[in-house]
Amino acid sequence: MKGTVVIKLSGKALGAEAQLRALFAAVKETPLVVVHGGGVEVDALFKALNLKVEKLNGLRVSPREQMPYISAALCGQCNKRVQALAIKSGLNAVGLLASDGGTLDVSMLDPKLGMVGRPAPRSGDFLNSLLKAGITPVLCSLCMDAQGDLYNVNADDAAAAVAALLKAPLYFLSDVKGVLGKDGQLIESLDAQKVAALTADGTVTEGMAVKVRSALDAAKQTSCPVYIGSVFDPDLASAIAQRRRLGTACLN
Repeated sequence: MKGTVVIKLSGKALGAEAQLRALFAAVKETPLVVVHGGGVEVDALFKALNLKVEKLNGLRVSPREQMPYISAALCGQCNKRVQALAIKSGLNAVGLLASDGGTLDVSMLDPKLGMVGRPAPRSGDFLNSLLKAGITPVLCSLCMDAQGDLYNVNADDAAAAVAALLKAPLYFLSDVKGVLGKDGQLIESLDAQKVAALTADGTVTEGMAVKVRSALDAAKQTSCPVYIGSVFDPDLASAIAQRRRLGTACLN
């Protein structure tokens, strides 16, 4: 659908309720797909239940026996919270898995990570039908395969796959203003060559490295820029409504 924008909300961005309500209220005329993570909420639930939190290369290890708790936090708590905020702001929002309606395929990423999946674009038909009907899809970072197995997927990768399907600009929103250099200053644009250099010298590491790789991949697949910015940026709503740069632009 022409004009569609995809935004991805990190777990930390989910706590910015005032900013999210203002954003949703400001983009009522913009066809919007929301993809969210929820690592903060999963960590909090695990702490309350005295469950082990383990990460490998920036990704959460997700044993099959932990998936009921992970899905409760992501698909229950986080997804319904974002959906409720969107509805309160005047959007006709519906909460979904990222794979619902045949949108994404999923396969196991690495047995060492357990039920962590690699999402892949499949079809934009379902999301486009919702958008045409004036519905705002809110997708949590879980995917189900053809056998009914549920996978925890990296929300950045899920958002990138959705943006690729819709050929839409993508905004990664968290609590940081973008990719920062070692001097703490915002890096306004990145391409593959710059990212390779910043990764090699340790400027971009762990979760941000995963995010930047997803952003570059999405920019290549969509031929649209991908932005990494803050949910607290005062220009957030206008940037998304007008599809302008926010934070760091990742370019093909």
